[in-house]
Amino acid sequence: MAYIMRLLAVATAFIAASSMAEAEEPRAQMRELGVRLLPPPAGASEQMRELIAEFPSTARAPSKVGIPQTKEEWSEWAEKNNARAAAGALSTAKEFGVTIKQETIAGVEVYRLQPPAIDPAHKNHLFVFLHGGAYVLGAKEAGLGEAMLIAAQCKIPVLSIDYRMPPNHPAPVAIEDVAGVWQALLKEHASTSMAMGGSSSGGGLVLAALHYFKEHKIGLPGALYIGTPAVDVDKTGDSRYINEGADRLLASWDGVVQEAFSLYAGKYDHKHPYVSPIYGDFRGFPPSYLISGTRDLLLSDTVRTHQKMRTANVEADLHIYEGLSHREYTMVTDAPEFERHFGELNRFLLRFLH
Repeated sequence: MAYIMRLLAVATAFIAASSMAEAEEPRAQMRELGVRLLPPPAGASEQMRELIAEFPSTARAPSKVGIPQTKEEWSEWAEKNNARAAAGALSTAKEFGVTIKQETIAGVEVYRLQPPAIDPAHKNHLFVFLHGGAYVLGAKEAGLGEAMLIAAQCKIPVLSIDYRMPPNHPAPVAIEDVAGVWQALLKEHASTSMAMGGSSSGGGLVLAALHYFKEHKIGLPGALYIGTPAVDVDKTGDSRYINEGADRLLASWDGVVQEAFSLYAGKYDHKHPYVSPIYGDFRGFPPSYLISGTRDLLLSDTVRTHQKMRTANVEADLHIYEGLSHREYTMVTDAPEFERHFGELNRFLLRFLH
């Protein structure tokens, strides 16, 4: 419960500046849904139902007040949120017995995470993790929370890449940092012995990096973990509308989230695969594990990605959990959903890493 409370605090701070943007579609094409009553999900575990009932939503009234406007304001806002997230990540490391070692690879800072015990089946494997945070949050230790859990629950060594971010480093800097580290790792590891993954913008960055790898003929990972990926910098997909307010953690795409993604896109066309990977060619992608929840604002992003992969004949497993909001599969450590997710992920990794 302590872990979920820390993450709820970070999520609440993240959307505190959010605002409702005017929909791009003509009003005549919009469908008015009116007031909705949303009970705790009957199909979720008892732990999840109790938590959702106690903390129904972090949604706030529409407001543009507080959204960072300048580079300095974005940096200050990120630093404040990162300090809170870093404290939570270090507490998680202590709780799960994960050790942290910082180093530099190809000029990029990385963190090696070692679980208390490594599964013998994973002794030659490595999980390369890309953190989320709308491309503006998660620097340094602040981006290690989920990586800690992957290391501990799957008993696999994890390397988390502290890629550079806006406001000073828009796309494609993050992709280039990931590619530089990956190519250095290829000198020591077979590509098929390494997985790459992340959630939210981290999942989107994994997909964007794979488009870059294909274009530059760089060896691809043996498996991908794609957690509720943000695959379009614009507001597209049903769930970004339908699950607005239903998602307890992300709540809304409008406001600070939309502004952060636009900041990341920089001068790129918003349909370029480096910033909106859903528009890329998925042929030849590695086997992929995808996960989301029925109340996740980015559920459609996950479903659309799965459909693109299957159309391209990619081996892709899709896991949708009843009632879960954005990234909530990582947050309630005593819930059956948490155990099932990491069990399924580990079986997937063992199946495809060689």
